Amino acid sequence: MEEPAEASDSEASGLAEKDSPEVGPLGREYLDLLEESWRLDARLATTLAKLDSSGEWRLDGSATCQAWLRQHGRMTASAASSRVKTARRLRNLPRTAEAFAAGELSSDHVRVIAHGTDVAESLDGIDRLDVEEVARLVAEGEKVFIDAARSLDPTRLRRVVTHWRHAVEPQVVITDKTGRVCRRKLHMSQTLDGRFVIDGELDLEGGTVLQTALDALMQPGPTDTPRRTASRRRADALVELARQGLDGGRLPTAGGEKPHLSVLVYLETLEARTGAPAAEFDNGELLSGEATRRLACDAGISRIITDGTSQALDVGRRTPTIPPAIRRALVVRDRGCAWPGCDRPPGWCDAHHLHHWANGGDTRLDNLALLCRAHHTKLHEHRWTAELTDDGELEVKPP
Repeated sequence: MEEPAEASDSEASGLAEKDSPEVGPLGREYLDLLEESWRLDARLATTLAKLDSSGEWRLDGSATCQAWLRQHGRMTASAASSRVKTARRLRNLPRTAEAFAAGELSSDHVRVIAHGTDVAESLDGIDRLDVEEVARLVAEGEKVFIDAARSLDPTRLRRVVTHWRHAVEPQVVITDKTGRVCRRKLHMSQTLDGRFVIDGELDLEGGTVLQTALDALMQPGPTDTPRRTASRRRADALVELARQGLDGGRLPTAGGEKPHLSVLVYLETLEARTGAPAAEFDNGELLSGEATRRLACDAGISRIITDGTSQALDVGRRTPTIPPAIRRALVVRDRGCAWPGCDRPPGWCDAHHLHHWANGGDTRLDNLALLCRAHHTKLHEHRWTAELTDDGELEVKPP
């Protein structure tokens, strides 16, 4: 492996040159302080390594140096463990420790190098390299990584290190990936006000799959407002991804039926009568009448005649409010969301009744328009109005 050229003083830290025209006096002051903080981090790591090897952390009865650091440094267990592991690795990485102490590397760069060069870790069932070969490869890789770190951020440096580690011992990378896959998890809980909170962790492959799907669905359209930030668009994309999965009919059956969104709604609610009750999801959560009318614009409807609120007398077959032939014609006419300026494709759209069918509106092309979920919501919950002009264009008006 070819050794990198010696770095000049101007590029030693990877930060802007002293006389760079792109950096003003405040920027220069900040970068100087940043280098100083890196040097301080290096001193912390060196001192922690000495503390670890001395055993002084046992004075208060701590079981490990990590436990001592967590208590006295008031940090999380993962942060304390990461610092101790990095400090221990730096004993075998003299060039990295030297560059760290000189303010050329950040602590994030150092952690990437420390983890990536730890080829001597114990892995059950894997034939390891001999000690001398490991030492030679680490010394060779360390010089490359320090040079790369002067121009790369920690994320891109990690990719360089992973390439090197895979070339040295591919099974280590495979085992590391397997461990990350085993740590995947997803938590979803509901708050008292009905919102859902999502928290989780995905492995590299799974996360990339999800991110790719969300990226395809979260692109801002020409009618997007600044209020629909990237995080909101990502949330909308996740819901759209699930909605398309349900609409596609390819999910496993549950209770003998394909999974679907089920809402119990009274006729007076659909007709928007004064004093009508809210609708109800299967899980007992309530939905406003206008939101229910929006869903009912393009849904399957099952008529249930009851005696009072609990005794069902007759249950009709589920029938679509928009027959397939009419929807196909609607797609041909509107080609996507009919809202002026919107570019959402037909697959992201509902068929909206301009005069709702529950109030006597006909399911005909001249009473229908394709609308994406955001604009469909505007017409129902936000009280916008819309009508078709003589030339078939949708004309919308704010409340």
